[in-house]
Amino acid sequence: MPRSLAKRAGSGAAALLVAGLLSGCNQTLPGAPTGNPAVGECHLIVSPEQFDAVSDPSPPVSCTEAHTAQTYKVTQVPAPLSGQETRPGQQELKVLTQRLCDVASLRTYLGARERDGATGLAIAAYAPSRDDWERGARAVRCDVLLAANDGTPRTTTADFKGVLAGPESAALRLCYRQELAEGLLSDDGADIPCTEPHTAEDISAWVNLDSSVATPAARNARCLPYALQFLGVEALPPGIALRPIIRTVNGAHTVRCAVAPLQSNVQPSPGTMTGTLAPAGGQKRG
Repeated sequence: MPRSLAKRAGSGAAALLVAGLLSGCNQTLPGAPTGNPAVGECHLIVSPEQFDAVSDPSPPVSCTEAHTAQTYKVTQVPAPLSGQETRPGQQELKVLTQRLCDVASLRTYLGARERDGATGLAIAAYAPSRDDWERGARAVRCDVLLAANDGTPRTTTADFKGVLAGPESAALRLCYRQELAEGLLSDDGADIPCTEPHTAEDISAWVNLDSSVATPAARNARCLPYALQFLGVEALPPGIALRPIIRTVNGAHTVRCAVAPLQSNVQPSPGTMTGTLAPAGGQKRG
């Protein structure tokens, strides 16, 4: 089953998508030829056997119809592995596809800028079937999937090509919903897509919480350059606030830089904004 993509952060660096890799049984299912995949094709993969297979022979479907995967990259098995007459085993293919189906290519396909992250995505990679390999096929198909929290792919009618550069990007962007207590929003917040009501939007800049960012003012100062880059402006616009999120995972404390409409700080309850503040998107009251 494809593994979920996760964000990885470092001081002064954009949060990156971490590629999953194909797992499961070393099997081939009957179906369409696997030797000539094409970038942009969509597939509807519905059974555990299909998710777990080393090769996926499901025929392409229209991307305007329900599908679970879209091919964002097609590449070739390199030498010397490509010279084998018999298809390599599962473990060899896992190592190979993890390297070939890279995150940088996915970010380019999604139309992601440096400060654009994504949530709820997974990568799956498929090699030629044994029969197609013996006929000379060496193409590796790299697919992006919309994934549930447990990593299970979900059906969608979205076209992922350039999606983060367009108005539909809010469904893939990470936002936070904070709780309101005694007129103040909590430092932490639940991770949600930006199509749901939220109080802050992640801008793909996560830094370690240390003495240099111990105060709210210091956190805002650290996050400001990233916010300007995310918004595509030289000065923070009126009505836009910095709202860093503090997250503790396994004892490690991280500041997640985020932005929000200033008005959401004075709403009677959190989570009254939907959409994205990214230049190609749109934010509205819920």
